[in-house]
Amino acid sequence: MLIDPARLTAPVDDASPCGDDLEYDPDFIALLDAAETRPEQQVGGAIIPAREPDWPKVARDALALLDRSKDLRIAAILAEAMLRTEGLPAFATVLGAVREWLDIWWDGLHPRLDPEDDDDPTMRVNAMAAFAAPETMLRALRAAPLTDSRALGRFSGRDLMIAAGEMSAPADSDPPDLARIEAAFEDTDADRRAALIAALDQAIDHVAAIDRIFSDRVGMLGPDLAPLDHALRKLAQLVAAHARLSPGEARPAADGPAAAPGGDAAAAGPAPAPAAAAAAAAPGDIRSREDVIRMLDRICDYYTQAEPSSPVPLLLRRARRLVNADFATIVRDMASDGYDQMARIAGIVEE
Repeated sequence: MLIDPARLTAPVDDASPCGDDLEYDPDFIALLDAAETRPEQQVGGAIIPAREPDWPKVARDALALLDRSKDLRIAAILAEAMLRTEGLPAFATVLGAVREWLDIWWDGLHPRLDPEDDDDPTMRVNAMAAFAAPETMLRALRAAPLTDSRALGRFSGRDLMIAAGEMSAPADSDPPDLARIEAAFEDTDADRRAALIAALDQAIDHVAAIDRIFSDRVGMLGPDLAPLDHALRKLAQLVAAHARLSPGEARPAADGPAAAPGGDAAAAGPAPAPAAAAAAAAPGDIRSREDVIRMLDRICDYYTQAEPSSPVPLLLRRARRLVNADFATIVRDMASDGYDQMARIAGIVEE
């Protein structure tokens, strides 16, 4: 099932580009139920079997609802359905549409800000946070196929992470063979491989732009998209390391300079010379804000795996969100009571 980007970004109608809020619409409620995975349950003496969503149908229904309403809640369901059925290129297409909605339809996009609570963004932030949910979206992201070899089959990001030692294999399964995965990459059609690399690049750029839009609009109240960004960059790094790309093939975004805030890749500056790039990639060497972010992500990964009850990752993720923030944003986040005084001294006028 191919997604037409123009269909996703087309306004519902000229008078109301984002359409109506379908929160209480029976079709929306049915979509929420259809997209939910249910474990096996026992009710009295009866066993109700586990239920996996019918993802192709979920995708069709979500697309139909997005024709009626531009809604981040529906988009998140569509994004997961695309990962489950089509893979990373379709997922990147959905992210690109969300980025465009937020950029041009901020006021009308659903769920809307709460006008009765000083435009509180909580509902919208929660809807966007679903794109970084560990047990749904990130699990689907790692399960999406990276290879499509007729001889060797399909391998997912999860398979590659296990084979590369980035993730532990389940106790009752044999870990995938790294050489076999690399051979599967080599046997995958070049166009499909190029589409995968481009999708990773685009998805990373879209996430950075979405994060910047929320930061500009609601400051530090925006969603924490760091887990999604980290998962995409990890996949990009592993693909670059093990896909046996030819010299002429593009590299994922994680291999090159980071895009500038707001997704303007051109503003990030020219690519470094080979020697400079090699120096920048030295393990443990910190030469840029991107290196700081990667190091913070690695520290958070350690605590998540080794000390899951530690509060340290919560503080580090807050610090991570401030890496690219300006002084006023940092003051507002760290000492909100002092922001007004600072604004008066600095002559900052709030619009």
